Amino acid sequence: MDTRDAQAVANKVAGQAQDLAGSLLGDPAMGLAGKARMLYGKSQQALNNAADVTRDNVADKPMTALGLAAAVGFALGAVWALNRNKDED
Repeated sequence: MDTRDAQAVANKVAGQAQDLAGSLLGDPAMGLAGKARMLYGKSQQALNNAADVTRDNVADKPMTALGLAAAVGFALGAVWALNRNKDED
């Protein structure tokens, strides 16, 4: 487990504890802040997982990654050109 994963898990656990404390103390603001922190930790974990998968795929198949990047760039350029032509009309 690296530091990114440890921070994500720490935020998730701290959020759960804060949510529980808010429930026990009858403080809805604390409970809501705890839920937000817990969701932040979960989103950090998801982002870390996506970054790891992307890094592994690019390392394993660099030409596929290059082709995909070129296709996305071409598609974005085509959409931008279409919108630019609509604005001029």
